[in-house]
Amino acid sequence: MKTRKNLFFKRHLLNTVALCVSDSIVLLVGLYLGNWIIYLIHGVPISIHYAYAVIPVWWVGAAVSGLLPGWGLGAVEEVRRIQIVLLALFSLAALTYFFGRDRMIPSRVVYIVSWVFGGIFLPVFRWAVRTLLIRRGHWGCRVAVYGKPDDAKTLVMALQKSPELGYRPAAVFSGILEENRQDVCGVPVSGGSLQTDDRIKVAAVALPSFSLNEVTRLVDHTLADCNKVIMFPNLQEGVFMSVRSRSFGDLIGLEVASNLFNPFARILKRLSEAFLVVLTAPLWVPLCVVLTLLICLVDRTNPFYTQTRIGEGGRPFKVYKFRTMVPDAEKRLQQELSQNDDLRAEWESCYKLKKDPRITPLGRVLRRLSLDELPQLIHVLSGKMALVGPRPLPEYHHDALSELARTPRYRVKPGLTGFWQISGRSDADISAMEKWDTYYVRNWSVWLDSVILARTLSAVCSAKGAY
Repeated sequence: MKTRKNLFFKRHLLNTVALCVSDSIVLLVGLYLGNWIIYLIHGVPISIHYAYAVIPVWWVGAAVSGLLPGWGLGAVEEVRRIQIVLLALFSLAALTYFFGRDRMIPSRVVYIVSWVFGGIFLPVFRWAVRTLLIRRGHWGCRVAVYGKPDDAKTLVMALQKSPELGYRPAAVFSGILEENRQDVCGVPVSGGSLQTDDRIKVAAVALPSFSLNEVTRLVDHTLADCNKVIMFPNLQEGVFMSVRSRSFGDLIGLEVASNLFNPFARILKRLSEAFLVVLTAPLWVPLCVVLTLLICLVDRTNPFYTQTRIGEGGRPFKVYKFRTMVPDAEKRLQQELSQNDDLRAEWESCYKLKKDPRITPLGRVLRRLSLDELPQLIHVLSGKMALVGPRPLPEYHHDALSELARTPRYRVKPGLTGFWQISGRSDADISAMEKWDTYYVRNWSVWLDSVILARTLSAVCSAKGAY
């Protein structure tokens, strides 16, 4: 029994050490890379003697900010905290340089390179470490789930769907159980809502299943020995990531901030995306020229396709893409839909066809790699589109959305990529698109955009759901 009680702390230590090693490797590589650049430019010998102090300071900052082991942090929150700790770390390094007597400290180039390298690769390496630990069954801790059967099932499924969060359902406790109910989604039912397992140090509570008095009793008595109790006030869809608790005297309020109304955040998004497009122009401009010539030679037709889409504020605008379909595409589509009921049902579900008769052989390759979207980078520069945002839809597709889904889309610029592209792409139906686009608008932030851009690269490389 004692061994099982200590399992939480052993797993906490293992995961913390694994991430500390990963973080240290990234920071050291970044420091060496910065020194190597200085060596190439000025011939200064590579030395990071003083910079080794960055590592233990990072460990302290990561621990204080909850990045070690980081259980329960989503990708967006983890990226945000990493950037904040990096900012604090290198600000401290700058102060040390300014006030220190010994000025033999690596140059600003070293710190800038290390900062940028860490900002990019710390999340990547952490993801790799978590993935390895998840596969070996060594990531996260066991969680006891409390709630009525339906609520408990919702919680268990949500936690099982996101193993990277580190909360593994291990037992269900419910006051209302069906006869002969032995498990919930494979998780054993271990007792009633007033019972507990002292070997499990984290509890997840579905608040809709309990009254206020029951919650108080549960937290103060039943779960008094738990290291952490996580409460879920709403198990329905309509997620807000930017919820913060606020104390109002004797009351506790939940504040939902709308980042979309912050003019400084919108300006930052616009400038950063335009800068990124200009910075990568040496890559995508020559590629566009090559693809233009290739389409002209292979398909012997106009390489560009123009279509009216619905943008910010519900205003229509022209979208440019590389042509991937035959010239008489709409006529061909109507012929196929009129002759095939299954094809029509698939089209009406998501306005996409897995085996679309209109797409050319070259167009299929372009679509799988999302290269047909490259001309839309011009729209990002002109301000009609953003790099990240809801997918710009044709009018017939836009009109098929519910009114509740259309309204949030009007508040942001449509994006070259977005939650739809990293969450199923063409495999997703209209309801899924409504869910993901609304989620993005509600929770928009620079950090969320960063995660979507990173996952877009993975989605494009895998070509999953693209057709």
